[in-house]
Amino acid sequence: MISSILVVDDSKSSRKVNLALLHELMGDSVTYLEASGGEEALATLTSQTVDLVLLDLTMPGMNGFDVLAEMRRLGLSSRVIVVSADIQRVAKERVAALGAVGFIEKPIRLEPLRAVLAPFGANHG
Repeated sequence: MISSILVVDDSKSSRKVNLALLHELMGDSVTYLEASGGEEALATLTSQTVDLVLLDLTMPGMNGFDVLAEMRRLGLSSRVIVVSADIQRVAKERVAALGAVGFIEKPIRLEPLRAVLAPFGANHG
């Protein structure tokens, strides 16, 4: 069961939309967190328990690939679903190799998000 979700995206509007969709699917029992970049995401992940991360790949500074690599290096156990407009096979393979449990195309739509979250208890909506 998921009790906390971190949404990482450098776009405030993307974070807002993603959080609204997550809330619709996961309900009020989940704590929703957000980070505007990789460094902020890692600070959150190392300071508190986060069950699931929705991680954008393309961000200035520390990108999503960097965040995944650092999470692996630090032994952080949060499950990560990558959110990206970069839907090339090589990107999907690279994030999977770095430990991501899912990949969803950006911009996020409700039904694909529901499908990727189904194993984690998405049953609202």
